[in-house]
Amino acid sequence: MNVWDSYQARVNAGGESKFSSSYEREKRMLLSKLPDNLSYDSVEIYPSEFGFNIDSWESQANKITQNVSIKSTDNLNEKIIYTLPDEDIELGSLVDIDGFFWLVCEKDYKSVLYTKVKVVQCNHVLKWIHDGEIISQWCIVEDGTKYMTGELEDKYLVVTRGDSRIQLSIARNIHTVKLDRESRFLIDDEDSPHKLCYQLTKPLKMGMLYGGKGIFKFVLQETTSTGDDNHEIGIADYYKYFHYDNIDVPNSEGADAPGSIDESTGKKVWL
Repeated sequence: MNVWDSYQARVNAGGESKFSSSYEREKRMLLSKLPDNLSYDSVEIYPSEFGFNIDSWESQANKITQNVSIKSTDNLNEKIIYTLPDEDIELGSLVDIDGFFWLVCEKDYKSVLYTKVKVVQCNHVLKWIHDGEIISQWCIVEDGTKYMTGELEDKYLVVTRGDSRIQLSIARNIHTVKLDRESRFLIDDEDSPHKLCYQLTKPLKMGMLYGGKGIFKFVLQETTSTGDDNHEIGIADYYKYFHYDNIDVPNSEGADAPGSIDESTGKKVWL
């Protein structure tokens, strides 16, 4: 190797240009300093396509363990997550931070060295039935009336706008993309004996999607519950799919029984 080649090798050790040299220098600095930062933590990430039924073998097999930096914001139920250099977090992913689940609602696609996302803490497990399968998925339930309440009045008519709407934020996947205006859900405290029933009235699916990844922001209106709703396990229209003709009746001792039958209605009352 001649003198010029030796010089070029030393120059290119940190990058072939000023940009790549700065990139490599910042990358080495972050990798060496970040593990000592108090915001550094290890989290489990469920990509959006595996963010439902997270206790299933498929979701568990596809989750990712990743080291990140977690920064607090003024809103205590929102945080900013920074990845390590050259790592990524998809929009719509579900992040498990110390046993609590957070939904990736926003992502900075311009970041060069690392990925920056905003996560919002989930507060409800939504349950519904699709093709005879019970689907459960963490989501964010918020008051949907903060911009829609009040009175509308003219000379002959006074209308009080309803106060029974909620907003639902949930990740896009093969199941949530099929939700429509006919979809009904039971959404309430899990210990409530008679849960409130809501119907999807505004299935906005393009508000927070980028490149096929992201979240849906739905508006739901409170509606009347029916006899097909199973309030005990929190699933609307449950008995339309799991009628007594389609389930096993437990034996007299109830051993290994999947549920019990109310003889007056013929409906399964426990899963």
